[in-house]
Amino acid sequence: MKIQIILTFTFAALLAVLSACEPKPQPINYGSDGCEYCRMTITEPEFGSQVVNNQGRSFKFDSVECMAAYDLTTDNPENIHSLWVPNFLERDEWIEANEAVYLHSETLRSPMGLSLSAYADRASAEQMLQEHGGEIIDYNRVKEIVQEEWLSNRNMGHHSHH
Repeated sequence: MKIQIILTFTFAALLAVLSACEPKPQPINYGSDGCEYCRMTITEPEFGSQVVNNQGRSFKFDSVECMAAYDLTTDNPENIHSLWVPNFLERDEWIEANEAVYLHSETLRSPMGLSLSAYADRASAEQMLQEHGGEIIDYNRVKEIVQEEWLSNRNMGHHSHH
């Protein structure tokens, strides 16, 4: 019985240590941190995104599209712990990229021109859709857009039409 209690306690303590080191998003220093993908200075909190690796290191991006491009082209995808995007309406709130809802709207320009913004929930994205038009998409579609608009054009030098 005693051993079981000790093991349970040890496991609980181990869990506490592990969760304390759980990699999480780091603050971005706007105006000084550079984008890991395009090398531009990150200036707009409503678009600044990041990838956190398994060691807890944060790779920062000036836009959702640069983060997605990095996600699509990294040599080491298994070392990505999590992807984070800012809530466009609450700039200091981080949302996991796969859980966020995105608006793809030509009238809401993002730093790299793919016009992508991120929201915590569909209702917020719908509200922005009323104002700006466009379409509500998920992170997989964000990656498809980046692949089509950027990566395939760079690799093959021609535009894909839909």
